[in-house]
Amino acid sequence: MDNRWRGSILILVSAVSYGFMPIFARFAYGNGVGVQELLFIRFIIAFLLMGIFLGLTGRASIPSRNQFLVLLALGGIGYFLGSTFYFTALLYIPVSVVALVLYTYPAFVAAGSSVLGWERISVPVAFSLLLALVGLALVANPIFNVVVVGLLMALGAAITYTAYILVSTRVLKGLSSEVASFYVMGSAALSFGISGLLTRELHVMWNFEAWVWVILISIISTALAATTFFQGLKLIGPSRASILSTIEPITSVVAAFIFFNELLSITQWLGGLLILLAAIFAALSVASRKEWV
Repeated sequence: MDNRWRGSILILVSAVSYGFMPIFARFAYGNGVGVQELLFIRFIIAFLLMGIFLGLTGRASIPSRNQFLVLLALGGIGYFLGSTFYFTALLYIPVSVVALVLYTYPAFVAAGSSVLGWERISVPVAFSLLLALVGLALVANPIFNVVVVGLLMALGAAITYTAYILVSTRVLKGLSSEVASFYVMGSAALSFGISGLLTRELHVMWNFEAWVWVILISIISTALAATTFFQGLKLIGPSRASILSTIEPITSVVAAFIFFNELLSITQWLGGLLILLAAIFAALSVASRKEWV
């Protein structure tokens, strides 16, 4: 099979796997699982699976001291905050809205790179940011009963993820993405473990079904999703990978309709379309730069 076809399939597998994450989380919540304990177990399992993968493929490596400290901060603070915002938002607003609000991050990343002077401000970047903001306003319009605290949590997740990408892109050059994810997941698990103990929210006294949903999040929507994304990224490059990854929010929206009968209004559908177009324009803004192939 051609590398581009294989890479595209890997990215699509990753996007669909990530897209089912809020679905699995909603089912877990329905079985009495709390946010902090879900995320602690999620990252512990993913950390162990990534470690096994790196060991079996011979890709394990030790980062430099400075890189290690950055990875601790990215996982222990960045991923901790971003995941907390995202999974808490799912308690207040529909899966579809959370998924679409989160996906404003590609436009924010492109705009952030331009503001910081890392990239020139181009028409695609400016247009993607405009589309993302208009789309966000349409999706999150209070007229459609979007709970404000849930919206702020989802937007907080998008902004936190934007900062995470901007920092990791600059600071972790030369370090394998799989290795970086291994350490980030480990430090995130540590933060959630400490937080859970301090707040006394680590009960983990779940029924069988609850464990099934949490394990699915850990294996499919974390370890598998991350691994296939990195493998596909190497084969087709960031711009193509970014465009194909728009399948992620689409998966969440369709699955939310199937499993929870969530319906978006026409205006919200339009907003979602604008957000997806913003992600595509953001991806096109990097098309002229060096591809990772």
